[in-house]
Amino acid sequence: MRRPRELPTELATLGVFPVAQARALGVTRGRLAASDLVTPNRGVRRLAAADPDLHATVLAFAARMTAGQFFSHSTAARLNDVPLPAAVEADRRLHVSVLGRAPIPRIRGVIGHRLDAERTRVISAGGVQVTDAATTWCQLASTLSLDDLVAAGDHMLTGGAATGGVATATIATLTAAAELHRRSPGALRMRKALPLLRVGPLSRRESLLRLRMLRHGLPEPQLNHPVPECRHDGRVPHVDFAYPDYRVAIEYEGDYHRTPEQFRRHISRHERLQDAGWIVIRAAADDVPDDPAAPRAVELVERIELRLRSRGWHP
Repeated sequence: MRRPRELPTELATLGVFPVAQARALGVTRGRLAASDLVTPNRGVRRLAAADPDLHATVLAFAARMTAGQFFSHSTAARLNDVPLPAAVEADRRLHVSVLGRAPIPRIRGVIGHRLDAERTRVISAGGVQVTDAATTWCQLASTLSLDDLVAAGDHMLTGGAATGGVATATIATLTAAAELHRRSPGALRMRKALPLLRVGPLSRRESLLRLRMLRHGLPEPQLNHPVPECRHDGRVPHVDFAYPDYRVAIEYEGDYHRTPEQFRRHISRHERLQDAGWIVIRAAADDVPDDPAAPRAVELVERIELRLRSRGWHP
């Protein structure tokens, strides 16, 4: 079989691109129909062997969007790295919305929505139009579990890598948006989630662990708690969850801790905390599975309770 002609470098680098951009660069219709390209959405092509990130996919599709269309729901959330369940993250479909009576997009690979202008705020972010964090959070309430909705809200209140650590919402903005959506699907879940939100958890699984600890009857932990007595090299270490009165700490070791430098730093911090009299419980992703009734999940919470009781805590 004859090998397809090489694509222009800028298209091959992107992995996903608008047909209009390809045509402007001289790519023929026949080349756009070659077997090494797939059509995720009309007017867009993707290299079959490529796995472009969401931002590249969104930018490619945005080039063919009409005025008044914008990204929403889980697509808007993922653009801001809001933590979502794996099944939602794996769904390649884009959520595209319109306001009022504008025609809903009906395109392969796109889930279209018509939204109420009075309760929808649209902003420009990263060169595309998206719903703001508070509106997006309310939209997620119709599909996420309570705990995952809390995890999404925690992230918006705390900030993540995509925003440089800057929060994209406050309790006030989420509460106001929830009031506007009080008759929407998921309204009851929003009301239950609001009092559970906290500033501090840096990952979905940290939020899930915090909620499981509370449901088990454990006291509310301090989040990202500084431990000045363990200062080292001018740095004051922070622990993910802390019970300062009992000197018990829980550290969640996520994938972002796996670089050699971070690994060494965590070992050193762990030793200094122990020297200062802290009990440190270390947890990994396997200890915080999606199912709260899984043996590893139950064992971790019981282990935390045991350590607290050893330091004098009782319900």
